[in-house]
Amino acid sequence: MNPNDTIRLLILNDSREEAERLISMLRNAGRPSRAKHIESEEGLAKLLQEQTWDLLIAHNKTTNIEPAAAIKQIKRLNKDVPVIFLSEDIGTEHVVEGLKLGAADVVTVDEDQHLLFAIQRELNNREQRQQRRNADRKLKEAERRSQDLLDSSKNAIAYVQDGLFLYANESFGDLFQYKDKDDIECMPVIDLVASESQDTVKAFLKEFSLKGEEVENTTLQFKGMTEDEQEVDISIDASLSYYDEEVCIQFLSRPGKGAVASAPVNTVSEAGSASPSPHKDPATGLANRQHFLESLETLINSGIADEQGSCLVYIELNKFHETVQLNMGTANADHVLASFSNFLKKEIGGQDIIARFADDGFVVLRKNCTSDQALKSALELCSSIEQHIIDANGKTTQVTASIGIATINENTADAHSVIDQALSAIESIGPEGNAAKLYIAPIVEAADDGRDIDSLVQTALDDNRFKLLFQPIISLRGSDEEHYEVLIRMLDDQGEQVEPHSFLNIADQNEVMGKIDRWVVLESIKVLSEHRAKGNHTRLIINISSHSLVDKEFLPWLGVAFKAAELSGNAALFQITETDTTNNMNAAKDFGEGLQALGSGLSISHFGCSLNPFIALKHVPVSYIKVDGSFTLDIQNNDESPETLSNLVKELHQQG
Repeated sequence: MNPNDTIRLLILNDSREEAERLISMLRNAGRPSRAKHIESEEGLAKLLQEQTWDLLIAHNKTTNIEPAAAIKQIKRLNKDVPVIFLSEDIGTEHVVEGLKLGAADVVTVDEDQHLLFAIQRELNNREQRQQRRNADRKLKEAERRSQDLLDSSKNAIAYVQDGLFLYANESFGDLFQYKDKDDIECMPVIDLVASESQDTVKAFLKEFSLKGEEVENTTLQFKGMTEDEQEVDISIDASLSYYDEEVCIQFLSRPGKGAVASAPVNTVSEAGSASPSPHKDPATGLANRQHFLESLETLINSGIADEQGSCLVYIELNKFHETVQLNMGTANADHVLASFSNFLKKEIGGQDIIARFADDGFVVLRKNCTSDQALKSALELCSSIEQHIIDANGKTTQVTASIGIATINENTADAHSVIDQALSAIESIGPEGNAAKLYIAPIVEAADDGRDIDSLVQTALDDNRFKLLFQPIISLRGSDEEHYEVLIRMLDDQGEQVEPHSFLNIADQNEVMGKIDRWVVLESIKVLSEHRAKGNHTRLIINISSHSLVDKEFLPWLGVAFKAAELSGNAALFQITETDTTNNMNAAKDFGEGLQALGSGLSISHFGCSLNPFIALKHVPVSYIKVDGSFTLDIQNNDESPETLSNLVKELHQQG
């Protein structure tokens, strides 16, 4: 689950204050949540049936509804909602009892770091279960369609296991002149073979079975026996396959073969040219995309890569459309691809499978190769490609390539995931390309890495390495004023943007946020003053942390800043989160009243996630409300009715 996604959370305990603390803790840790407090078994059942929930956190000694009853309700409704118990007990006995009841984990109260890791683990596990369920559904649908294709295929197809036919389609029955193909199923293969060919077929089936997964596609020719006991020449392509989740042999005979197979198969057309191979790309002569994917899946499923190590190398020609297709034309571009393919064959050679995977993309399957070896050879290949001159119909050109490498091992899920990893490595190279990179899986940073971020934040303040972005807020009611929300980004030592979730929470914990708030305010009103001087009616919405909210000196400083910029307080609104408002109600009330005195106003963001969001509005003077984004995301994902958001907005309008 993405760390930025809102957690749909159920909380079961006797204390609403503790429930609010949990929500606040999650928000402060960068894990926003939409929570409901459970007060009865009937209420839990109702919520479980109304919408989808990600997690339930329950105190193991709660009295309004026993945790065991909550788990029973979840199982009764067949819902995938992991449960984490909170306990005040010491020792391991309560942990064992909780796990016996069906809890995913038992965490000691106030062990917030342990709880955060347990939550993330269970959310990831739940997402993986969902992905597997989706995959199972897709698999069943694919199997159904595959069966329909088998039944209606003009190719004669049958599956054999232990010398018996597991399945035969109508065309296979026609091949042996059987009126009903069901008569063939469960029949011994040898019953369809004439006596003179039985030894040959028996030896073939035995050898095929002994080779196991190392067997290659083979053509079997023999004298067959029809239902009327007439002999007929049969030619069948045999290959290892799966049918109904069972390893078996596939027999395949295409129209034009089979009963007329007494003549050798001719691979040359009447015009004398070689017939196109179904496994080859016609423009380059390399393996095509489908054949490569099949070879890659075979390697992954075989487990050979687990022991020997293999790599997938993706070669993407840089700016091929601009530098080759537009300058040389489509016809010459095909010649360039053909010439480049011949160059690849010479450079790579060996037993590696080379295929054209996209218009300007080539893939290489390198067996028995470590990632370091693949990276070294890829870097050498980049240099060779850059120096190679391509001749296409008298015109010459040069190309460069970006190469991404993905390792194939026991953690590889399927062919497409490996290709995605290689493409991710290419994306990290950058637009100029002409380099090779190895895909490295992202690593979750440890919690104490905040000290490095803290140092980076302080350096960014000292060196002015923050950057403001202005998000337009569009009025649906034709307002004359322009509203922009001020967002902040930090630049690292290389000048790259650091996303706010990577540093704001840690900056908040290390009490640097007050300095950042003041920097944002000063820079924002400076830009705003210049912008409004040009006649624009623009208002900014500036986000403020809890540090500035409780800082008694912030409001007086703010008044001085507005006066120095020659701006009225009405030029800006200040926004605090719902969590900060709930946790600092008195400070929020004073802050809102102080802003009103300056002619400004207060906005509350992430609204609707607390247990009682409207309580704050009774005490704090608020001009604007920013509803939490999870409400609209849930509607988009069909997880929640639009009525929930509609009712929330309606009640907000009623309260002015």
